[in-house]
Amino acid sequence: MAIDPTKALERSPEGIEALTWVLYVASGALAALTLGDISGTILFLGCIVVIVLASSRQKEAEATLHGSHLANIKRVMIVNLIASLILIAVTWITLGIGIILTYPAFLVLLVWTGFKIIRGLMKLNDGLAY
Repeated sequence: MAIDPTKALERSPEGIEALTWVLYVASGALAALTLGDISGTILFLGCIVVIVLASSRQKEAEATLHGSHLANIKRVMIVNLIASLILIAVTWITLGIGIILTYPAFLVLLVWTGFKIIRGLMKLNDGLAY
């Protein structure tokens, strides 16, 4: 079954399915991009975009299996948003020195994020709810 990512913004069952796939891939790419950004800015901005997109179709997808996946994406990105805010705050308050303490914890968060995204993609591929 091929997914057409150009349908991700359509208000249809195919659009919701495409949006779910696109958001999972975007979340994974965001986590990978964040590895090179020790300030947390890329993660912060990316999380806002993903949360808004996931929230925009969550009500429509509520009764389908995609509703649970959109809720999972939203939950994971909210956790990442909060973590990035903490990382940014510590970086600014300590003039960059606090990054030595927070970055290892941040890496653990990114591993958890990768696990949740991969697990969600596998369940979505198998046609299962999250």
